[in-house]
Amino acid sequence: RAPRLAPLVARAMPVARAFAAPRATHASRIASSCARRRCARLVAGRVVRRATQSQSPVGARVLVGGVRGVRTRAVRDAANLSTSDESADEPLSSSPHQRANNDAKVAVSQWPPPPTSDDGAPTSWARLACIAVAYCSACYATLALALYILPALGLGSLPSAADAIGAFPRGALEFPPKSVPGALRFMDLFGTAMYAHAGTITAGTRGMDLMGCLIVGCLTAMSGGTIRQVLTGETPVFWCASPEYLATALAASALTFWLWPKIREEIRLSREMNTVLNITDALALGCFTVVGANAAQRLGFGVLVGVVCGVITSCSGGVLRDICCAQPIRIMHSQQELYAVCVAAGSMAFLLIANYVPGASVATRVAFPIAVVVVLRFFAWTLGLVLPRYADKQPFGGISTRLVL
Repeated sequence: RAPRLAPLVARAMPVARAFAAPRATHASRIASSCARRRCARLVAGRVVRRATQSQSPVGARVLVGGVRGVRTRAVRDAANLSTSDESADEPLSSSPHQRANNDAKVAVSQWPPPPTSDDGAPTSWARLACIAVAYCSACYATLALALYILPALGLGSLPSAADAIGAFPRGALEFPPKSVPGALRFMDLFGTAMYAHAGTITAGTRGMDLMGCLIVGCLTAMSGGTIRQVLTGETPVFWCASPEYLATALAASALTFWLWPKIREEIRLSREMNTVLNITDALALGCFTVVGANAAQRLGFGVLVGVVCGVITSCSGGVLRDICCAQPIRIMHSQQELYAVCVAAGSMAFLLIANYVPGASVATRVAFPIAVVVVLRFFAWTLGLVLPRYADKQPFGGISTRLVL
């Protein structure tokens, strides 16, 4: 039968080849495309790991760009690790939605949150005044809620000890304050509520629930003074001796968790709100600076330890907040303007007046350091003042510091 089938096979082979050739070509193209894609993914993965370990600008670009942007451009940029800082700030993905998400992530880690639009329009002073009155009234309502409910619950406090400025008055909050210690205590509690507000917003934008926001808010508001008192041996700490501080932090955190998201976004991210938050933050920062430096002087420490105590009291809450929220610590990076330096200058001013101008009044010893902190913070956020960065970005020739150190 072979001789008879041979002509039939010879006629059928061209037809079979013509029928199978396009499908084989298409299959080979698919296989080749899959192979190229897999190779691109492997190469891009290596670029991501190497750029991240070397902490080069390419690592930031790859991580911001996302999986879809990590292709030929990532490989091309990885060949040149001397990419400029301007190009490092540009994400790989050209999608407007991706750029908006990246801008939102940057804004989350910054406090106070920057205004969404800064087109050079003049500030609305009427709107600024309304926001300032509403914000300060909310903080004062939080203080009143904490201070007037605690006595009704029978939660007493230990008697305060006299310090260099004078014992903080206990009991009902005076408004307006009738003495310098009363004003300082009012600002201390006001700053506690404001720091709890900031910590709650940061925790909420990081996806934490109510319990997480309460914890981060209380840590932001009270951990600075707690750490200072533990280091200097003052026990019990202030929020145990005076539970109104703890109640203020909890009330401010809970109210912020429920009410802040209900405010319109155009108000929350307006230039006027940013100005109000910066000013109130500077006033609270100056108050905490005076409290920390005064505690060091009362215990007999020197100027250097007093400055450290002022910085710990004012900035440790923000450090723990950033650690809990897994974001860069503000006072250790230059993404934002000067902060801890302003506190150190205010602490130095307080201690110099206390040691070298003994005839100065209590009002001068309290108001001057706060004014120093507020003025320095004003120039910092208006002019964008930052500390110099470390110059050598690749001290070990691109090798990860984890492998060297």
